[in-house]
Parts: sequence; C-alpha cells; structure tokens
Amino acid sequence: MRLDAQVHAWFSEHPRRPWDPGYRPAHKDKPSYLQHAGQTNSPDMVITEMDSVGVQGALLVPVGVYGTDIEVELEASEAHPDRFQTIGLVDHLAPDLAAHLERSRARGLRGMRLLGMREPDRIDRNEFDEVLSLAADLGLVVTLSLAHPLDQRLPEIFRRHPQVFFYFEHLATVLSLADIPNVGIKLTGAPSLSFETYPFVDIWSPVMDLITAFGPDRVSWGSDYSRTAALHSYWDATHYLAEIPGLSHDQLEMLYAGSLMLRTGWRPTAEEA
Repeated sequence: MRLDAQVHAWFSEHPRRPWDPGYRPAHKDKPSYLQHAGQTNSPDMVITEMDSVGVQGALLVPVGVYGTDIEVELEASEAHPDRFQTIGLVDHLAPDLAAHLERSRARGLRGMRLLGMREPDRIDRNEFDEVLSLAADLGLVVTLSLAHPLDQRLPEIFRRHPQVFFYFEHLATVLSLADIPNVGIKLTGAPSLSFETYPFVDIWSPVMDLITAFGPDRVSWGSDYSRTAALHSYWDATHYLAEIPGLSHDQLEMLYAGSLMLRTGWRPTAEEA
C-alpha cells in the first residue's frame, strides 16, 4: 500500500471560489508552479493521477491560494475518506481555533501546517503553545519547514510538547534532531533535489542517512505532487524508493504507508480489509 504524505489540489481562481487577495502579490516574483498558468488541479484530477501510479491515498496539503481556508481539502476528505485526509493551514491565533479544529477533525483534518514556527519573532512571543496543546488534545500532527541555521529554541518546543508529532517537510532538517522521539520527516519532493534522472541515484545516500537516523517509523514518503511535476513524473516520485539498495520489504512498507498511519491515525478501510 502507498499513502502519499503530501499532494496539492486547488482550482483556478473564480468568483465562486476566490483566491486569497494577498497570494498573487506575494508570489508574483517567484517561479511558483501556480504562476505558470494558474491551472486547476482538482481533487478528482489528483485521484486520476494516484490511480495511474498505484497510490491508494494521500494527505491533501493546501498551497496557500485560499489563505487559511481549507474547504477544498476538507470537502475532498469528506467525499473520499479512503483516498484523502487533510493537513490544514490555520490561523493559530484565531479566538475560535479550538472549535474550528474540532469541527475540521471530524471532517478529515489529521494535522496542521505551522509554517510560522520558523519565524524568530513568533517564537519570542510564545505564540505556539496554545495551538500545540490543542494539537496534542486532538491527536493532530504538526508539519513545518525549517530555516537554516536551525533556531535552537525549536528543539526545546518539540521536547515541551511530547504528545505532538512534528513532521519536517522537504528534507528541511538536521540529523541532530533525530534523538527527539516526537520528530520525523515527510520525505516529500526528494527527487526534485537530484541532478540526475530516475532513479535519482545521487540522492540515495542522503535519503538512507535520514532513514537510518530517524528510523522508518518516523519517515513518511510523499511526492509533493504537483509542485514537482515540471521536474519529474509522479510515477518517478512514487517508485524511486524501491530502487534504493538495502531497504527491506518491511522498511518500504513502513516508509510508503505504515509510518503515516502510525503518526496520523488514518487507516483507510482498504488497508483494514
């Protein structure tokens, strides 16, 4: 079984589903995949791609075109609960945050993307303690990207919230954090860092270093479809791990699906059958 730790879905801007007004100004000078055409990549289109490469389910992760509105993702999770669950962007300072997370959890929310945790000023203000306590209470994972050099206050936050599992995205991490048991890796978009074509031999060694340091139960494969579509195919992103020498069948099972189910609590009924 394969469960993708990160895919993106959205619709081209339309009056019935407008984009966040700040998105285009913030990205107009960036080579964002959304800026090339503003094309639709709907959940149904994602299912078609998943079926073509043998992926049974995926976590839908918002790209930000709707701000912190995650209706696209939650609607897809409700319509296809065995194919999709949601990692949501949230306003972590919203007064109704607890109620919002509880409602969203019932609709398929499995975690939160707290990108602001890489900002020193926010850490100084202790902005994240409340939202992390809510994550612990609701069993939600927290995903984030790290800035380099690593802010040394972040490991203190991770240790202060041992009931929360923290996923780092896109390999943006350091091996020294592997000794914190509630920290793991979403192995998303790794082939986009390769200078070679499939099977991306030049990234095999660093990928194995991460798996060895964190253990397969704290590393979850993901494609980052469709951000990486211009660099390699979804099939390439799905199958390269099985080409790496030294990974056993049991380790691949954990990397491709087991660790994600363990950390998020999502177990599609297809897996239970």
